Amino acid sequence: MLIHTYLLRRIFLAIPTIFGISLIVFVIANALPADPVSSFLPNSALENQTIVEEFRRKWGLDRPLHEQYLSWLGNVIQGDFGTSLRSKRPVSQDISSFLPATIELSTYAIMISLTCGVTLGVISAVWRGMPVDYLARILALIGVSFPVFVLALLGKRLFAVELEWLPSGRRLDLLLRAPPGITGFFTIDSLLAGNWRVLQNAISHLALPSVVLAVFSMGFITRLTRSAMLESLGQDYMRTARSKGLRERIVIIRHGLRNALIPVVTIIGLSYSSLLAGAVLTESIFSWPGIGRYAFLSASSQDFPGTMGVTMLIALIYVGVNFLVDILYFFVDPRIRAA
Repeated sequence: MLIHTYLLRRIFLAIPTIFGISLIVFVIANALPADPVSSFLPNSALENQTIVEEFRRKWGLDRPLHEQYLSWLGNVIQGDFGTSLRSKRPVSQDISSFLPATIELSTYAIMISLTCGVTLGVISAVWRGMPVDYLARILALIGVSFPVFVLALLGKRLFAVELEWLPSGRRLDLLLRAPPGITGFFTIDSLLAGNWRVLQNAISHLALPSVVLAVFSMGFITRLTRSAMLESLGQDYMRTARSKGLRERIVIIRHGLRNALIPVVTIIGLSYSSLLAGAVLTESIFSWPGIGRYAFLSASSQDFPGTMGVTMLIALIYVGVNFLVDILYFFVDPRIRAA
């Protein structure tokens, strides 16, 4: 199968998915009993019908639902998610200021979980039944069963309050100025600017929340890698590779791990999507100015444009990451190319 044919199929599947998600997001947001008028107008203004009607007209709340949806969808296609009732700024502008923090945190978290999870999974499968196998499985079980917010609170209490090894929250210390916004990643921007003090401080602020977020994904990756490796180690091509006199390390990595990574790619994509969607509790605990915190603020203040905008963004993130995973499948799994 040619790569462009494969991509076109995936794009045609993604388009109706995105439209369906947009409809669900709009219906759910407007089905809630909350009324933004009562949330953003003072009680004295609510008694004035003229002010209430003007507020509804200004924000398009006086039009039929289908007109509101078509107008909102048309704006979304152009990258306009509306204007936030809470901040009075375009939602896209709000999201662009919150999203880089979440991308940076999620990227470091998935790197930690991927490195540790795959390593533990391979070690556990190769030394099956050994003490290191039981240790890896226990760590994986703790990772998938321990509530993330509890781990965040315990980690913050231990490492930030009691031991004072790491900062308790935010992206930088209050006295430090953020580096020039080139990528939005404080670590990369400070590195490009040659500001080593800000770089060190940004890494110290990233360490605790990224590890906390990585633990949950690491548990799933470890268990799936172990299962896939056990199946791969028993295949005929492994015995053939050993009979050729190849080193055991090369046999395990080049032949065993390469074939075991095919199902692991799926869980990595889903894990990264969930991290990018914003760990609301973790970002709130560590005062991390990410998209999860923005979603919480929008929902708690009944900011419908902000809530719909961030929800639509999360849906697009999932669709986009799954699209990238499908592309990786094309290169990782030869069966897809031969279909």
